[in-house]
Amino acid sequence: MSDKLFLVTGACGFVGSHMVDFLLSKGHAVRATDLEAKSPVINRLGIEFIKADLTRKETLKDLFEDVDYVFHIAAIFDYWAPWEILYKVNVEGTKNLCETALDSDIKSMVVWSSGAVYGVPKQVPVKETDKIAPINKYEKSKALQEKVALKFYEENGLPIIILRPASIYGPRSKYGTAILLFLLAKGWLRAIPGDGKSRPALVHVRDVVGAAYFLHDKREAIGEIFNIVDDSKYTVEELLLAAAKILNVKIYRIHIPM
Repeated sequence: MSDKLFLVTGACGFVGSHMVDFLLSKGHAVRATDLEAKSPVINRLGIEFIKADLTRKETLKDLFEDVDYVFHIAAIFDYWAPWEILYKVNVEGTKNLCETALDSDIKSMVVWSSGAVYGVPKQVPVKETDKIAPINKYEKSKALQEKVALKFYEENGLPIIILRPASIYGPRSKYGTAILLFLLAKGWLRAIPGDGKSRPALVHVRDVVGAAYFLHDKREAIGEIFNIVDDSKYTVEELLLAAAKILNVKIYRIHIPM
């Protein structure tokens, strides 16, 4: 067992549970936190769990005792959530976590943002230096989350690293790209949405947590932003047709206008 202690926020969620799995596979000690210990994965692993709420700063203090590195994954991922909730959790919650971290000796905090902050990019591949242009409330909350975290780096020296993952897929996913697969499996998606020719930016969850781990102890990564995406070039139509074949369901090449 490593003598390093890693804190994972949002540990009961899709990405958070994979981050915990990855760290344990490397022999590290992990402290998990979330609103509730509802994840069967976390319960099965039997690791240390501390219940905490990002929006209640007083619940965060005990999280940082003896912690070396933080993976801040907890967030509201909901394009339809009210702005007040998105701002309270994604923005103010990150601010509370960063303020609490100032009294600790952490070596880095990797903060999960989103590639969605670029909006509709004018050119691809998108570079980290490209201008962000968030479109909806969720994207705007993630852009503000980044701004808050980087401000703590610039003004207080908090060792922040920002990740901007593309659309994440993989086991345990219940949102994002997975929604299309659920609709397909239930027979509710019978035709290709849009013209089917767009090429979505995707990344497997294990690649995301692997990238986060690769960056966590790199001093040159502190204060920087990193896009995380795979090199696949499949169209929406190709992906859905392949998935339909695996699921043994029918989807038609008729395109649904969007």
